[in-house]
Amino acid sequence: MEKIVFRKLILDISLRALIITFTIGLIVWIIQAVNHLDFVINDGHNFKIYFYYNLYNFPKIIHRIIPFVFAISIFFELIKYEKNNELLIFWTNGITKKKFVLSLINFAIIAMFLQIIMGSFISPNSQLKARTFLKNSNMDFLPNLIKQGKFIDIVSGLTIFISEKTEVNSFKNIYIQEGDSFSLEKSDNQIIFAKEGYLVDGNEKLFRLLNGKIVSINNDNRLISFEFDKIDYDLSNFTSKTIKIAKIQELPSYKILQCSLSLMRNKPYIEKMFICEKSRLKNLNQEIYKRLIKPIYIPLLTLICCFLLTFSKVQNNFTIKTIKVFLYLFIVLILSETLMRYVGETKTILIIFMSLPILLFFTVFNFLQSKIKYDKNL
Repeated sequence: MEKIVFRKLILDISLRALIITFTIGLIVWIIQAVNHLDFVINDGHNFKIYFYYNLYNFPKIIHRIIPFVFAISIFFELIKYEKNNELLIFWTNGITKKKFVLSLINFAIIAMFLQIIMGSFISPNSQLKARTFLKNSNMDFLPNLIKQGKFIDIVSGLTIFISEKTEVNSFKNIYIQEGDSFSLEKSDNQIIFAKEGYLVDGNEKLFRLLNGKIVSINNDNRLISFEFDKIDYDLSNFTSKTIKIAKIQELPSYKILQCSLSLMRNKPYIEKMFICEKSRLKNLNQEIYKRLIKPIYIPLLTLICCFLLTFSKVQNNFTIKTIKVFLYLFIVLILSETLMRYVGETKTILIIFMSLPILLFFTVFNFLQSKIKYDKNL
């Protein structure tokens, strides 16, 4: 009987957590997807890249909200059990409140390790996969961004200006500049003028220019120019300005740890994926905190929820005490988020911040035991 009632409790908490997680996660994902529309509108990527990029960023959202969702699920499930007199089933079957608390803590420890796995492996790999889609993408949506009277500079090293758009994918008075700026000291840029041009049917990355002139710089830094009747300008050689280098939150955990430990020991660490330098140490340690230390607060949050067992619904101040427990829960959640900003560049700070939730856990656990030690169900 004991296993059955605990199984039902865990199932109810898990089901509530899943519903809340995917509800909040979906809302945040939709808002984020709207904010990422500039990949299509401003950066020229097609909708396939846009979809995959947002899809692979979904685990990141789930990872961020799990501690809050898990704590809220236990909090409201315990209140529901109390109001429906379902907690009496535990007490009448000889289950003590201490054993009840320890069972919830064991469940929270499992959730903590799942959160560590999510933050250390699943979420970074998923975000890195999303970045790979951008890195390997080209400017499939660029033709739709070419508008008359507007400078198009979404492509790295390329600026396009169209004076007039006559028909679909057909233009007049075209200006194209290669390079970030035209200078006599640079030999890798040129300017192209064309009276007419159009995107070749079946290959919308090939710009056919008619009746124009090319101005460039030779190896002696001298201006040269020549006229043409027709040339084909390949747009597929250019890439978007979208950032394609992996960010810290997209890097594998072991690489972040190796880089951070090397920097704190003043030892060099060479990595192909990113630059391991002293200026990034604080951000690296903050990522370590987010992935490995922040999940440790999950058992502590569960323990705070267990204070709901120290009073019952028949008491006049039941609502006030419930609100107090929720406020303590909220304070710990804020604390776990706030401390990440103060992670420094030393190993000592990391150790202190890792020890804090463990010390708080045992302190709160002892205090909770003292609250329930006179209970007949102990």
